[in-house]
Amino acid sequence: MMDLGRYLADEMLMRLARWLRMAGHDVSNPPEGADDSDLIELALAEGRTLLTRDKLLARRCENAGASCLLVRSPHLDEQLSELWAAGVSMKLKPRPERCTLCNGILRKVGTRKIDDSSSPVDNDDALWRCEVCGKLYWRGAHWQGIRERLEGRGR
Repeated sequence: MMDLGRYLADEMLMRLARWLRMAGHDVSNPPEGADDSDLIELALAEGRTLLTRDKLLARRCENAGASCLLVRSPHLDEQLSELWAAGVSMKLKPRPERCTLCNGILRKVGTRKIDDSSSPVDNDDALWRCEVCGKLYWRGAHWQGIRERLEGRGR
């Protein structure tokens, strides 16, 4: 499996980018209003692999000497399988590391005790907050489903 790489997802692959972040990958969002040339320049400048579904952009990227992965499927599970087949690790980390929205680093902010059994946060569950956007994360009941979806790509 490929080490945790640095990626730049184009607009067509923002959902895939969120799932890669769940696996601990550093995946930048494209700057607002960025065109193909901007994406290629950014990938080169930051040493990122461009993730795209655009065949022409992938060809231009390779011609410019930038790393690129052309993702062929429009479906998330198939996209995850394509990346797994290309050697990209899809193993869920023991704790959240990156914000799924903005790619910011998550820092543990303690634990939260909940007396309400209907709460989505388990009693004494650790909490993490994004240093950039402030979004709060925890390993709730959804954690196992995320693990199964990510790690089931190699089957």
